[in-house]
Amino acid sequence: MPKLNLFLSSNNSHISDSCELLRKEIALIRKEQTKALKLLLCNLCIHPNQSIRVSRSRNSLGTKRGNPLSVGFDAFRKALDTLESGGYIIQDIGSKLENKQTTIITTPKLIEWFHANNWTEDDIKVFDGQYVRLRLNEDKRSSIDYEDTDYSRWLSSELEEYSHLLNRCDLHLMDEDGNLEKEFKNHCIVRAFIKHKHHPINGEFLFGGRMAPPWVNLSKEARKRIIINGEPTVELDRPASHINAMYEVVTGKPYQDGYPYELFINDSLVPKHIVKNLASFMQGSKSPLGTAISVGNHYKREAAKPGAAAKDIFQHEEWLSYKKKVSASIIIDKFLTKHSLVKDYYMRGKQYGDMIQCWESDIVFEVVIELVKRRIPVLTVYDSFIVQLSYLSVLEELMDNVKFINRRKLVALA
Repeated sequence: MPKLNLFLSSNNSHISDSCELLRKEIALIRKEQTKALKLLLCNLCIHPNQSIRVSRSRNSLGTKRGNPLSVGFDAFRKALDTLESGGYIIQDIGSKLENKQTTIITTPKLIEWFHANNWTEDDIKVFDGQYVRLRLNEDKRSSIDYEDTDYSRWLSSELEEYSHLLNRCDLHLMDEDGNLEKEFKNHCIVRAFIKHKHHPINGEFLFGGRMAPPWVNLSKEARKRIIINGEPTVELDRPASHINAMYEVVTGKPYQDGYPYELFINDSLVPKHIVKNLASFMQGSKSPLGTAISVGNHYKREAAKPGAAAKDIFQHEEWLSYKKKVSASIIIDKFLTKHSLVKDYYMRGKQYGDMIQCWESDIVFEVVIELVKRRIPVLTVYDSFIVQLSYLSVLEELMDNVKFINRRKLVALA
C-alpha cells in the first residue's frame, strides 16, 4: 500500500485550471487548502482504485525538506474531508490505539473527473525530491531535518541522477499470464539514514543508509516478472553480503578462504541458515546470549506468520533441534575464531550494527553509481541487483571489481 508522496505536483495549465474549478465546487477557500487538494489529486491520479496511506495527525506532515509545499495539517485534513463529502474519495479513518493508519481511495466519481479533465500520469512529476533522509534511532516513521554536509550534497546529486535514469525507463511488473500488472513511475530513490545520539563529527550519515523503493515489497518470485524497457531481467545477490562488506572495509577485499558461513563443529556442518542468522544478529547485539535470544525470536516470528512458508517452519524446527546438540555460544565462538580479522566488529551494539549495515549499503551504491555512468538501469533490493539480461555480464564484472570507498572521510567508530 503506497504512502502519500509529498513530492508530486504538475506545472501543466489544465491541471491547475481543473484544480481551481474543483476547489470552488467543494468550497475550499484558503490557498493552503488548494495546495493540499492538488497534492492529494496528484497522488490519487497515479494510484487509481488503490488505497493510499495518509496521516490525519495534528502534527507537521513532514520536515522542511520532506514537505516542500509546506502543506499544514489543518489544510490537509480539510481537503481530505471535503473530497470525501463531495463523493470523490472514500476515507477510512485510522486509530492510534489500534495502530491503524488512515487510508483513502478513489471513487468512480473521481475517476470520471480525471478522465473529463484529461488528467494522466504523464502530467505528474516528482519535484524537489528529498533523496537523503534522516530519522531518529527511536522513531522509524518520522524524518528529521539536518544540516547538509559535502557528503549529503554529493549523495543527493547521485541519487537524483539515478532517479532520473529510472524515470526515463519503462519499468513494468507483468502478471503470471504475461499481462501488465503494475508500472513503476515517478521515482525518487531515497537513502534513509539513522541518527544516533552519539556519532563522529559530520557522522549523521554513517548509520543505515538503505534504499527501499517499491519493488522491495515484492516477493523474489514476483520480481522475476519485472521487465525493463521491454526486456526480461535477472536478479543477482551480493554473496555473503554482510560479512563480505565487513571484510572489504576492514581488509580491503572480501573474505578470501571459501564460503564465509561454512562452519564445522566436531566434523559436522552447522546448518547454513543458523550460521548466517547468528552472524547477522551479532552485528547489532552486545553478547552471545542476546544474539541467541534475537535469533530464536526471529525464527519463531517467521514461522508463526499467517501462511508461513514451509522453509520458515522447517528452519525454526531445525534451530530448536540443533541448539539442543550444540549451544549458540559454541557456534558463535567457532565463527569468531574463523573470522578473527573482523571478530572485534561484532557484538558492539545496535549503533555499531547500523554502521556495518551502512558499509554494505555504501558498496551496493558504488555498483549503482557505475551502472548509472553507463546509462544502465538497475533496481536494487537491499543487497541484490536487478538488470536487463543483456547487461548481466556488466553487472557481474562490477560486482566483482567495485570496492568500498570512504566518501565521508570519516574514521570508523572506536
